Amino acid sequence: MVSDVRRKKLLFAFKKFFDADESGAVEKKDFEKSLDRIVRLQGWKESDVVFNVAKDIMNQIWEGFQSSADSDNDGKVSTEEWIKMWDLQDKETLPEWNNLFCKVCFHLQDKSGDGKVDEEEFVKVHEVFGGPKEDAVEAFKKLSQGQSSLSWEEFQKLFKDFFLSDDADAPGNYIFGTINFLKE
Repeated sequence: MVSDVRRKKLLFAFKKFFDADESGAVEKKDFEKSLDRIVRLQGWKESDVVFNVAKDIMNQIWEGFQSSADSDNDGKVSTEEWIKMWDLQDKETLPEWNNLFCKVCFHLQDKSGDGKVDEEEFVKVHEVFGGPKEDAVEAFKKLSQGQSSLSWEEFQKLFKDFFLSDDADAPGNYIFGTINFLKE
């Protein structure tokens, strides 16, 4: 059974990152809309090679997401199916599609390409996706625990904690720029 803390985190991720059209269910068109946001954030054109790579990766994430969670095979993932998938998920490893999502999140934030996410990079991405700057600044402080940046390895661990940990105080709970959803 998914704990209350984990349920809140999972529903936040579902609504904030996957249900792009806020319909209450995730479909392939939501991933296409998310790709559009990423393209705008990065300043890519459809003719850019990186655009096609990103499109392919988003399709891979969608296919894994759907095959893992769409239990009634209707082409949509409801919040109930989403929570059920995580309830059945091994708490030691993330599904492969989620590892791809982690890589996308890291690379979006590592704007300089130095293999680390610093506070400025972290805050900028979360502002672009509609989060308050103050929340993102505070979240980065909690995530980094006094460090000036997060390495790929650190980011992966924090990302995993967000999805798999039941601990309301886990630093990974801040990976998406806020924890206000845990207070609701």
